[in-house]
Amino acid sequence: MTSFNLHKQKFKTAFRQILSEGDSYEIGEAALPAYAHPNPLIDWLFWERIRVAYDFAGSREGGQNVLDFGCGSGVLSYLLAQDGCSVTACDVNFGPLDVVREKVAFPSSIEFVEGDILAGGLKEGSFDVIFALDVLEHISDLDPYVVEFRRLLKPDGVVVVSGPTENLFYKIGRRLAGNRFTGDYHVTNIAHVKAAFEREMRVTILKKLLFPVVLFEVFIARPE
Repeated sequence: MTSFNLHKQKFKTAFRQILSEGDSYEIGEAALPAYAHPNPLIDWLFWERIRVAYDFAGSREGGQNVLDFGCGSGVLSYLLAQDGCSVTACDVNFGPLDVVREKVAFPSSIEFVEGDILAGGLKEGSFDVIFALDVLEHISDLDPYVVEFRRLLKPDGVVVVSGPTENLFYKIGRRLAGNRFTGDYHVTNIAHVKAAFEREMRVTILKKLLFPVVLFEVFIARPE
Protein backbone atom coordinates (compact mmCIF):
# COMPACT_ATOMS: atom_id res chain seq x y z
CA MET A 1 0.00 0.00 0.00
CA THR A 2 2.90 2.39 0.75
CA SER A 3 4.25 1.89 -2.77
CA PHE A 4 0.79 2.48 -4.25
CA ASN A 5 0.37 5.71 -2.32
CA LEU A 6 3.79 6.97 -3.40
CA HIS A 7 2.99 6.36 -7.05
CA LYS A 8 -0.45 7.90 -6.55
CA GLN A 9 1.10 11.12 -5.26
CA LYS A 10 3.54 11.17 -8.17
CA PHE A 11 0.71 11.01 -10.68
CA LYS A 12 -1.50 13.47 -8.80
CA THR A 13 1.33 16.00 -8.83
CA ALA A 14 1.79 15.45 -12.57
CA PHE A 15 -1.95 15.78 -13.24
CA ARG A 16 -2.17 19.03 -11.31
CA GLN A 17 0.79 20.43 -13.23
CA ILE A 18 -0.87 19.45 -16.50
CA LEU A 19 -4.18 21.04 -15.52
CA SER A 20 -2.41 24.23 -14.43
CA GLU A 21 -0.92 24.49 -17.91
CA GLY A 22 -4.23 24.02 -19.72
CA ASP A 23 -7.29 21.84 -20.08
CA SER A 24 -9.14 20.14 -22.93
CA TYR A 25 -12.06 17.82 -23.64
CA GLU A 26 -9.59 14.94 -24.12
CA ILE A 27 -7.98 15.55 -20.73
CA GLY A 28 -11.43 15.56 -19.12
CA GLU A 29 -12.43 12.34 -20.85
CA ALA A 30 -9.24 10.72 -19.53
CA ALA A 31 -10.43 11.80 -16.03
CA LEU A 32 -7.34 13.79 -15.06
CA PRO A 33 -9.47 16.43 -13.26
CA ALA A 34 -11.11 13.68 -11.18
CA TYR A 35 -7.81 12.01 -10.27
CA ALA A 36 -6.44 15.40 -9.22
CA HIS A 37 -9.60 16.54 -7.41
CA PRO A 38 -9.07 18.08 -3.93
CA ASN A 39 -12.25 16.55 -2.48
CA PRO A 40 -11.26 13.47 -0.37
CA LEU A 41 -14.33 11.43 -1.35
CA ILE A 42 -13.84 11.99 -5.08
CA ASP A 43 -10.14 11.26 -4.66
CA TRP A 44 -10.93 7.98 -2.88
CA LEU A 45 -13.59 6.90 -5.39
CA PHE A 46 -11.36 7.28 -8.43
CA TRP A 47 -8.13 5.97 -6.98
CA GLU A 48 -9.81 3.08 -5.14
CA ARG A 49 -10.85 1.49 -8.44
CA ILE A 50 -7.24 1.49 -9.58
CA ARG A 51 -6.12 0.08 -6.23
CA VAL A 52 -8.71 -2.73 -6.41
CA ALA A 53 -7.53 -3.67 -9.91
CA TYR A 54 -3.88 -3.44 -8.88
CA ASP A 55 -4.43 -5.64 -5.83
CA PHE A 56 -6.31 -8.19 -7.94
CA ALA A 57 -3.37 -8.46 -10.33
CA GLY A 58 -1.05 -8.95 -7.37
CA SER A 59 -3.23 -11.74 -5.98
CA ARG A 60 -2.83 -13.93 -9.06
CA GLU A 61 0.06 -16.41 -9.14
CA GLY A 62 2.48 -16.79 -12.02
CA GLY A 63 3.49 -14.50 -14.86
CA GLN A 64 1.08 -11.87 -15.95
CA ASN A 65 0.53 -10.78 -19.52
CA VAL A 66 -1.82 -7.85 -19.15
CA LEU A 67 -3.84 -5.71 -21.55
CA ASP A 68 -4.79 -2.29 -20.21
CA PHE A 69 -7.69 -1.46 -22.52
CA GLY A 70 -8.50 2.24 -22.68
CA CYS A 71 -5.37 2.98 -20.65
CA GLY A 72 -6.15 6.72 -20.50
CA SER A 73 -3.53 8.44 -18.37
CA GLY A 74 -1.57 5.21 -18.00
CA VAL A 75 -1.60 4.92 -14.21
CA LEU A 76 -2.52 1.22 -14.05
CA SER A 77 -0.10 0.31 -16.86
CA TYR A 78 2.67 2.07 -14.97
CA LEU A 79 1.88 0.30 -11.67
CA LEU A 80 1.65 -3.17 -13.21
CA ALA A 81 4.86 -2.74 -15.23
CA GLN A 82 6.67 -1.60 -12.07
CA ASP A 83 5.60 -4.90 -10.49
CA GLY A 84 7.01 -6.95 -13.36
CA CYS A 85 3.89 -7.58 -15.44
CA SER A 86 4.19 -7.67 -19.21
CA VAL A 87 1.86 -4.80 -20.11
CA THR A 88 0.24 -3.82 -23.38
CA ALA A 89 -1.40 -0.40 -23.01
CA CYS A 90 -3.91 0.55 -25.67
CA ASP A 91 -6.22 3.46 -26.37
CA VAL A 92 -7.78 5.02 -29.45
CA ASN A 93 -6.23 8.38 -28.54
CA PHE A 94 -2.85 8.78 -26.85
CA GLY A 95 -3.16 12.57 -26.57
CA PRO A 96 -3.66 12.66 -22.76
CA LEU A 97 -1.15 9.84 -22.20
CA ASP A 98 1.52 11.64 -24.22
CA VAL A 99 1.07 14.71 -22.01
CA VAL A 100 1.40 12.58 -18.86
CA ARG A 101 4.52 10.88 -20.22
CA GLU A 102 6.15 14.29 -20.45
CA LYS A 103 5.83 14.51 -16.65
CA VAL A 104 6.27 10.87 -15.58
CA ALA A 105 8.91 8.41 -16.80
CA PHE A 106 7.11 5.17 -17.68
CA PRO A 107 8.84 1.76 -17.65
CA SER A 108 10.34 1.00 -21.04
CA SER A 109 8.86 -2.51 -20.91
CA ILE A 110 5.31 -1.27 -21.63
CA GLU A 111 4.11 -1.85 -25.19
CA PHE A 112 1.95 1.08 -26.26
CA VAL A 113 -0.62 0.38 -28.98
CA GLU A 114 -2.68 3.30 -30.26
CA GLY A 115 -5.86 2.36 -32.11
CA ASP A 116 -8.98 0.22 -31.93
CA ILE A 117 -8.39 -3.39 -30.84
CA LEU A 118 -11.11 -4.48 -33.27
CA ALA A 119 -8.59 -3.83 -36.05
CA GLY A 120 -7.16 -7.23 -35.12
CA GLY A 121 -3.56 -6.34 -34.37
CA LEU A 122 -3.40 -8.30 -31.11
CA LYS A 123 -2.72 -12.02 -31.03
CA GLU A 124 -5.40 -14.49 -29.95
CA GLY A 125 -4.94 -16.00 -26.47
CA SER A 126 -2.29 -13.48 -25.43
CA PHE A 127 -3.45 -12.17 -22.06
CA ASP A 128 -3.93 -13.47 -18.53
CA VAL A 129 -5.84 -10.36 -17.50
CA ILE A 130 -7.57 -7.65 -19.49
CA PHE A 131 -8.35 -4.48 -17.53
CA ALA A 132 -11.08 -2.16 -18.78
CA LEU A 133 -11.37 0.47 -16.09
CA ASP A 134 -13.89 3.27 -16.57
CA VAL A 135 -13.78 3.06 -20.35
CA LEU A 136 -16.62 0.84 -21.59
CA GLU A 137 -19.27 3.37 -20.56
CA HIS A 138 -17.84 5.50 -23.40
CA ILE A 139 -18.74 2.83 -26.01
CA SER A 140 -22.27 2.42 -27.36
CA ASP A 141 -21.85 -0.95 -29.14
CA LEU A 142 -20.18 -3.19 -26.57
CA ASP A 143 -20.80 -6.66 -28.01
CA PRO A 144 -17.89 -6.68 -30.52
CA TYR A 145 -15.48 -5.69 -27.74
CA VAL A 146 -16.69 -8.38 -25.37
CA VAL A 147 -16.20 -10.97 -28.14
CA GLU A 148 -12.73 -9.57 -28.84
CA PHE A 149 -11.78 -9.69 -25.16
CA ARG A 150 -12.76 -13.35 -25.07
CA ARG A 151 -10.61 -14.03 -28.17
CA LEU A 152 -7.61 -12.30 -26.61
CA LEU A 153 -7.79 -14.12 -23.25
CA LYS A 154 -5.79 -17.19 -22.37
CA PRO A 155 -7.96 -20.20 -21.37
CA ASP A 156 -7.88 -19.24 -17.67
CA GLY A 157 -7.84 -15.50 -18.30
CA VAL A 158 -10.18 -12.89 -16.86
CA VAL A 159 -11.46 -9.41 -17.64
CA VAL A 160 -11.63 -6.83 -14.85
CA VAL A 161 -14.12 -4.03 -15.50
CA SER A 162 -15.14 -0.93 -13.58
CA GLY A 163 -17.64 1.78 -14.34
CA PRO A 164 -20.23 4.18 -12.93
CA THR A 165 -23.79 3.30 -12.05
CA GLU A 166 -25.05 6.66 -13.37
CA ASN A 167 -27.78 6.48 -10.73
CA LEU A 168 -29.35 9.52 -9.07
CA PHE A 169 -26.73 9.66 -6.31
CA TYR A 170 -23.93 9.46 -8.86
CA LYS A 171 -25.45 12.33 -10.85
CA ILE A 172 -25.84 14.42 -7.70
CA GLY A 173 -22.22 13.72 -6.79
CA ARG A 174 -21.06 14.71 -10.26
CA ARG A 175 -22.93 18.00 -9.95
CA LEU A 176 -21.37 18.66 -6.54
CA ALA A 177 -17.91 17.92 -7.97
CA GLY A 178 -18.15 20.99 -10.19
CA ASN A 179 -19.10 22.21 -13.64
CA ARG A 180 -16.10 20.40 -15.13
CA PHE A 181 -17.76 17.02 -14.47
CA THR A 182 -20.60 16.86 -16.98
CA GLY A 183 -20.16 13.19 -17.89
CA ASP A 184 -21.43 13.93 -21.40
CA TYR A 185 -18.93 11.41 -22.81
CA HIS A 186 -20.71 8.53 -21.00
CA VAL A 187 -23.17 6.74 -23.28
CA THR A 188 -24.07 3.83 -20.97
CA ASN A 189 -23.60 2.58 -17.40
CA ILE A 190 -22.12 -0.37 -15.54
CA ALA A 191 -25.42 -2.29 -15.52
CA HIS A 192 -25.55 -2.34 -19.32
CA VAL A 193 -21.84 -3.12 -19.51
CA LYS A 194 -22.31 -6.07 -17.15
CA ALA A 195 -25.27 -7.34 -19.18
CA ALA A 196 -23.13 -7.34 -22.32
CA PHE A 197 -20.50 -9.49 -20.59
CA GLU A 198 -23.09 -11.85 -19.12
CA ARG A 199 -24.13 -12.83 -22.66
CA GLU A 200 -20.61 -14.22 -23.26
CA MET A 201 -18.99 -14.86 -19.88
CA ARG A 202 -19.57 -15.58 -16.20
CA VAL A 203 -19.59 -12.39 -14.14
CA THR A 204 -18.82 -11.92 -10.43
CA ILE A 205 -18.73 -8.68 -8.46
CA LEU A 206 -15.31 -7.76 -7.09
CA LYS A 207 -16.15 -4.47 -5.36
CA LYS A 208 -18.97 -1.95 -4.96
CA LEU A 209 -18.17 1.68 -4.17
CA LEU A 210 -19.75 2.99 -1.94
CA PHE A 211 -22.10 0.39 -0.49
CA PRO A 212 -25.06 0.76 0.19
CA VAL A 213 -25.13 3.83 -2.08
CA VAL A 214 -23.35 2.27 -5.04
CA LEU A 215 -21.69 4.81 -7.33
CA PHE A 216 -19.24 2.46 -9.07
CA GLU A 217 -18.89 -1.29 -9.51
CA VAL A 218 -15.87 -3.43 -10.26
CA PHE A 219 -16.55 -6.90 -11.64
CA ILE A 220 -14.66 -9.87 -13.07
CA ALA A 221 -15.73 -11.73 -16.22
CA ARG A 222 -14.52 -15.24 -17.04
CA PRO A 223 -15.25 -17.25 -20.19
CA GLU A 224 -17.71 -20.09 -19.53
